[in-house]
Amino acid sequence: MLAIQQLEAGYGESIILRNVTMKVKPGQVVCLLGRNGVGKTTLMKSIMGVLKARRGTVSYNQTDLTKTAPAKRAKSGIGYVPQGREIFGQLTVYENILIGLEARNQKTRDIPPEAIAKFPVLPEMYTRRGGDLSGGQQQQLAFARALASQPKLLLLDEPCEGIQPSIVDDIRDVIRSIKADGKTAILLVEQSLDFVKSVGDYFYILDKGAIAWEGGLHKLNNEIIRKYLTV
Repeated sequence: MLAIQQLEAGYGESIILRNVTMKVKPGQVVCLLGRNGVGKTTLMKSIMGVLKARRGTVSYNQTDLTKTAPAKRAKSGIGYVPQGREIFGQLTVYENILIGLEARNQKTRDIPPEAIAKFPVLPEMYTRRGGDLSGGQQQQLAFARALASQPKLLLLDEPCEGIQPSIVDDIRDVIRSIKADGKTAILLVEQSLDFVKSVGDYFYILDKGAIAWEGGLHKLNNEIIRKYLTV
């Protein structure tokens, strides 16, 4: 589904990602781990095309997207929940979710029921401004906005950052539900080891801008954790 080959990207003169190669298969939850500042968010932005690749390729469903604009990547079936949520504070909850529909090839004003079924509190807040919501509520809104496009690949960048434990549990349940449905693959960046272990199928560790380790849950042992993840 998603195939990244020898990707190099950065900002200005700085190279952040070096020869990154990884895959996300249909229906998988793939977790990208690493200490702060190693390039995880840079990789997510590169996959979406927000940041242009300097070298290497990003392919989705065997189509090379390396030079494709972010909007076209979204229309190809990639949803994105960025770090910090980036919801529109002056728009209502309903209007924020409608923006997610722009990534669908079919023009419609009908929000798919599955986009909000996982967050039943949101319809009760449709007329509230996004900026008036709590951090956890905004995260649910960003999630629902991405799901409104009915993506086949969902990129989640730190979805549990700075939100209360009850909503973290809700997000875990949503990811498990998507995984069980088998229609949408997920690439997840998350700091909490307990969280990723509870949802992940396969793991990559990024260190100094390069993939330093990869493997299944049974191989993610204490030695690997101490070497690459412990602060």
